[in-house]
Amino acid sequence: MTRRVLLSLAVLGCLLPSGCGPKTTYKYKIAVIPKGLTHEFWQSIHRGAERAAADLTESGVSVQILWNGPAKESDTREQIGIVQQMTGSRGIQGMVLAPQDSKALVPDVKTTTERGIPVVIIDSGLDAPDLMVKYVATDNYNGGKMAAKHLLAELVKKGKAVPKLVLFRYAPGSESTEQRENGFLEEIEAAITKQKGEGKPTIEVISKNVYAGATVDTARAAAGPLLGRVKDTADGIFAVNESATAGMLYEMRSQKLNQKIVLMGFDQSEPLLQAIKEGDVAGLIVQDPYRMGYLAVWTLVRHLEGDDVSVGGKNLSTGEYLVTRENLDADDTRERIDSALQAKRAIQPPTWKKK
Repeated sequence: MTRRVLLSLAVLGCLLPSGCGPKTTYKYKIAVIPKGLTHEFWQSIHRGAERAAADLTESGVSVQILWNGPAKESDTREQIGIVQQMTGSRGIQGMVLAPQDSKALVPDVKTTTERGIPVVIIDSGLDAPDLMVKYVATDNYNGGKMAAKHLLAELVKKGKAVPKLVLFRYAPGSESTEQRENGFLEEIEAAITKQKGEGKPTIEVISKNVYAGATVDTARAAAGPLLGRVKDTADGIFAVNESATAGMLYEMRSQKLNQKIVLMGFDQSEPLLQAIKEGDVAGLIVQDPYRMGYLAVWTLVRHLEGDDVSVGGKNLSTGEYLVTRENLDADDTRERIDSALQAKRAIQPPTWKKK
């Protein structure tokens, strides 16, 4: 039999009702739209979302994840376009969204919910809580307070009880990082108030208005001139996300300020964890993006299945964790980023009763 005949028979077989195996059908198609695609944080969220879909499918509720996000975390227009596309033409039953801007995404989330598609918000808040089924995220305000406490403690060890500090912000409109910034500044202000009450010299925040932007490159571009201005006065710096921390670290090393100025960061990557080991970063406040992706999808599907997920309030916290040289190699640290360890985790989701 000729090769052409064999190919023709194969094609014919696929056209028959039973040909080429059964086509996979899903009860729910869930769009998961991060702020961006490049950072390890979002890749961990993707893995967690897929794991939840697999666990739900195994339990008898088949779920497909449609993953898409903007190339840059600063491209709100592209993210809005993705939300519109998912809502309008992809046949989804639910959406998980990490909004780049807490205000700009509101109209399109409203349109999505009006079409009967429920939305779970992750990572960064939306200025319309009534539109969301649940907000699954880190307590970013508490994370900022934790960063301030650890940075001050590390500076005290160096004999600097009244340090001069720098806050390296992320971008206006990003609710999650604004909460970290607020928590950090309020914790520092509480320390200053205590020092004043004791009649002591006080901590000073010498810079808090410089923004890193959405990438490591923009963070480096902002950090260079900032360090040029404060290198002779600053004792400690808090950078509020992965790219801001990486960009600041690069410039500190470039200007030979690493280990001269204490750097405290937020979020993790392998280079940042290595920098803790080398002593160039004093600590990182890390999130649990794998658990965040998992719980967001699980919660949304349980809502679609008729469970009352409103129990416990609108917010579902995924926790925050301080990483230092002392706990750097602990499983609790590694499982938040290492894909092999993530796959072995046992995630215990909440249980809800039917409405």
